[in-house]
Amino acid sequence: MSTHSASSKLTTVTSGSEELDVRLGGGIPIPSLLVIEGDNGTGKTVLSCQLARGFLISNMRVMYVTTESTVKQFLEHAKNISIDLTQPFLKGYLSIVPALIENARWSKNRVKPLIERFVEYLKERSESYGVIIVDSASLLLHYVGDSDIHSLLSDVRNIVKKGTTFIMTLHPTIVSDRVVKELTAVSDVYFKLTIGEIGGRVVKVINVVKIRGAPTLAESSIAFDVDPAFGLKVVPLALAKA
Repeated sequence: MSTHSASSKLTTVTSGSEELDVRLGGGIPIPSLLVIEGDNGTGKTVLSCQLARGFLISNMRVMYVTTESTVKQFLEHAKNISIDLTQPFLKGYLSIVPALIENARWSKNRVKPLIERFVEYLKERSESYGVIIVDSASLLLHYVGDSDIHSLLSDVRNIVKKGTTFIMTLHPTIVSDRVVKELTAVSDVYFKLTIGEIGGRVVKVINVVKIRGAPTLAESSIAFDVDPAFGLKVVPLALAKA
């Protein structure tokens, strides 16, 4: 199981879904900074789990940091949408890092040292992983000041430059517009997830704000559904409109 791609030169790996790969212009560019923005219920964790599976299929080690569930809850949630990550976890190819702090009183003074330690932790371990996924980064980014956001993103970019892909999810209602604009500017790939209704059918939609390094042109909007039996399933727009 390799930790990185053969070199830091931009290439692509599968998302774990052939249909999604085609619509993304060939797959997920690596190494890259990929941001997934969306409100609750738009499928951020589902997409993150799907991408984790794609990286694992591509023989890359994955670190998944979850701020919203325990290890057991995360594995059960993934299994419930037919993305079974239990075996890769048990074999050590997938590391799950729970960063859930219940009943904590958050403030800028308390969060800043936590973020610094967290980033140091990621930097120390990044060379052992092909991808690091932080789901979600909203609470951390909410308390980041102007000068700190530049420092944080600089650290993340350095992790990417060394060959590790970095994926983070965020809720736009928790993170300021300034932070969202900054992330949009520095990211290589930026997905904005929304809920759409096409022909009476409710679907989740990946709006591709930007994607740098795809072999061919990606579609601007990709509809998908979450099927308990099949996991993430791309919905052809023609079918969705029917």
